Amino acid sequence: TTHNVIAEVPGRGARAGEIVLIGAHLDSWDVGQGAQDDGAGVAIVLAAAKQILDAGRAPARTVRVVLFGNEENGFDGARAYGDRYGGVRHQLVGESDFGAGRVWRLRSRVAAEALPAIDALGGLLAPLGIAAEGNQATPGPDAGVLMRRHRWPAIELTQDGTAYFDVHHTENDTLARIDPATLPQNVAAWATTAWVAAQA
Repeated sequence: TTHNVIAEVPGRGARAGEIVLIGAHLDSWDVGQGAQDDGAGVAIVLAAAKQILDAGRAPARTVRVVLFGNEENGFDGARAYGDRYGGVRHQLVGESDFGAGRVWRLRSRVAAEALPAIDALGGLLAPLGIAAEGNQATPGPDAGVLMRRHRWPAIELTQDGTAYFDVHHTENDTLARIDPATLPQNVAAWATTAWVAAQA
């Protein structure tokens, strides 16, 4: 038995029922601690949502953090989420699931009419060292399931994965392998992305 864990920064006004989903997954490969896959992602999206919450100004759309159950063995959490919320308008979906390296690229998968909003987001992320690069995003495993099944717009914040597969699904996936200095940039990128999507 597994469960998704869902938290929200409630939206305000006419678009509060629309969702900007930022996610990660709770389960991990059993030989390690799961710090990179995907404890780091869980921490990043939770901290991003808390930044929005702490700003004291409600977003127009609801920012929903979804921590998915069972990404590793069948995407049960993503499929259950889609079954439950498939009829709810999702403005954007994305997932942090590639360790704790710095984000270096922004990619989207949105309709052509939404590309100006993505361009504006790219301008805001550029000072963080993030380059905008096309509309062929792979938004993370669970978010990818939702994007394909429900045709929801998606975002990818690509992290530096240079050392990711040195630890991925091994006993070396521990907290000691995370550089805490990379986390604030990730959090800032996800908070900015979620806020812009919620307001656009």
